[in-house]
Amino acid sequence: VSGFSLVRQKVFKIKKTNSYESMVILSSQCTETELKTIALNYAKQLKKLGASDISVISRGRRDFAYTTKRSKTGYFVEMYFNSSPQILPNYETKLKLDKNVIRSLITNLEKN
Repeated sequence: VSGFSLVRQKVFKIKKTNSYESMVILSSQCTETELKTIALNYAKQLKKLGASDISVISRGRRDFAYTTKRSKTGYFVEMYFNSSPQILPNYETKLKLDKNVIRSLITNLEKN
C-alpha cells in the first residue's frame, strides 16, 4: 500500500484524582509562627506538585501515648487535598527529610 504512512500516536492515560488526608505531627519545639509557616509551606508544595482543593487545619499541641523520637508532645496538622497518586511519593519524601516532622500519614479518602 503505497502513499499511506502509519503514524503511531501515544495515548496518555489520564489518572483520576483522589481525595487524600495528610496528618503531620510537628516537633513541640516549634513556635506558633514557625508552625504556621511550615504548614503553609507544605500546602504550597502540594500546590506546586499539582494538588487542588487544599485545606490546612491545625489540631493543636497534644500529648503522645508513648515517647516518639524523644518527644512526649507534638503539634498535629491535618491537610485535605485532591491529587493524582503520582505526586504522593515526592510529597512523602519531603516530609521524611524535614527535621521538624516527627510522624506523617497520608490516607486515601476514596472508598473502593
